[in-house]
Amino acid sequence: MKRLLLVLVVLLPLVAGPATAAAQPAAQSATLDAPAQPLQAENTTNESGTPAATPTEQEAETETDPTTASQVRITPVTFEQDFLDVTVNASDSSYQTSGPFAVFSLSERVEAARITQSPAQAEVLAGGRQVRVNYDEDAAPTGGESLYTLELFFADGSSRTIDLYAQKTGVSVAASDLEEYQPVINELIDLAEEHDYGSSPEELESYLEWVNDRADLIEGFLTQKALQLLATAYSAVTNWLFWIIALVGIGLIAKWIQRRYGGFLEALQNDVGRAERQRRELRLDYEESKQTADEVPLEDVPAVGANAIYWRDGHGVRSAGQLARLAAHGAHRQTEDGLEKVHDGAADLDVDNLGDSWLEPVTREDRIPTAKQALGEIKATLEFMETEHNLGHLYRDARDDIARLIEQLNEDEKMLYGPGNHHGGDD
Repeated sequence: MKRLLLVLVVLLPLVAGPATAAAQPAAQSATLDAPAQPLQAENTTNESGTPAATPTEQEAETETDPTTASQVRITPVTFEQDFLDVTVNASDSSYQTSGPFAVFSLSERVEAARITQSPAQAEVLAGGRQVRVNYDEDAAPTGGESLYTLELFFADGSSRTIDLYAQKTGVSVAASDLEEYQPVINELIDLAEEHDYGSSPEELESYLEWVNDRADLIEGFLTQKALQLLATAYSAVTNWLFWIIALVGIGLIAKWIQRRYGGFLEALQNDVGRAERQRRELRLDYEESKQTADEVPLEDVPAVGANAIYWRDGHGVRSAGQLARLAAHGAHRQTEDGLEKVHDGAADLDVDNLGDSWLEPVTREDRIPTAKQALGEIKATLEFMETEHNLGHLYRDARDDIARLIEQLNEDEKMLYGPGNHHGGDD
């Protein structure tokens, strides 16, 4: 075996040598037989004699040419519905959308549009001038937002991507309209729960059926009773026996009323103006008492006596009625514009200002010694008008005011002089 391998090694160079030599002359012959082609330099000028651009310069110019994608302007379309809204985050590249869909207008025609995320779809409208993006109801979480990428493809092969931040995609036209009826729905739910029904749509429907059944039942019952009543009334009216019974009944009722309330009815019939006469009599008595009080000299009031002259000089009052009116209603004087109030009587008096009040003309030197005594005379006059002339309804409030002033003066004297040492006149 080894001898056989040795023979093969010796024979192989002998066989390969002639073949290689034959191939080299053939190649050289083919080269020599081919006609010679002259080498031409590449033309570096164009027809106008301007040097042509090299391949590197052509590629640079191609890269700087504007594309449709770089020139397109994207504008969101607005709608009247409040739940559809688009806010521009960055012009032509990022938008915030609210609602189940959004529409964008393009300044350049677009060939195709797509959104790779499944909860949203894009479609081309208006011959490529608009793109509408539709969202599924669950495309955005409740109270949050989701990011979607809109891809636009143009005829020149360029493309552009837009970021869309979607929110409130579950809101629709129907849902927006239902917001107006939400208070009614809430009230219906409350009524259903009060009658042991649930708040689910099936339970609410059952409650409405129950309400309608009751309404139909009551309406049918009332309608039936009304028809029966009308039929009975018609039968009675057309029956002469009914009229006889009715007239007899009316007569019996009238006789019973006459027997029981006859005296009262007769008194009302014969004395229709009694109340008016009583009011007129009271008015006359009042005017008479007032006139009589005006005629009573102030000196006749025991507590006033001879001091009446000071009241006449200080305020021009001559009768008990005039002094009582002065204390109760105050004083007025005539001016060019009418009556002008001088003071409000007892309402203007106060413990701290008695010396400077309208009592001052009667409490001056050599007149009524103290304001307390002057108040006592006024109080006695007011009580005289109540007891002697029945005019307490006119002067009771003024008398109470004067009595309080006197009581305050007594308290002040007790604090100043001690109990049992009163000074300044009687009250």
